[in-house]
Amino acid sequence: MIASYEERCPYCNANLQGDPIPKESQKVYGSTHLTLKIGFTDITLDSIIKWKCPVCEGEWANKRFKD
Repeated sequence: MIASYEERCPYCNANLQGDPIPKESQKVYGSTHLTLKIGFTDITLDSIIKWKCPVCEGEWANKRFKD
């Protein structure tokens, strides 16, 4: 199933949904839209560990890595 939802910053409530992904590429991305949030990667974990809002610069942990 392809995700189609509006995502908001947990601090400033800014809409973080980016431009639409072309229909023919949505299945590859597993989503209908790009995101505006900034991801921080841990190379040793090979995964995004936290996110940052480009509007207010608030940061929050990736839910997969929360205690």
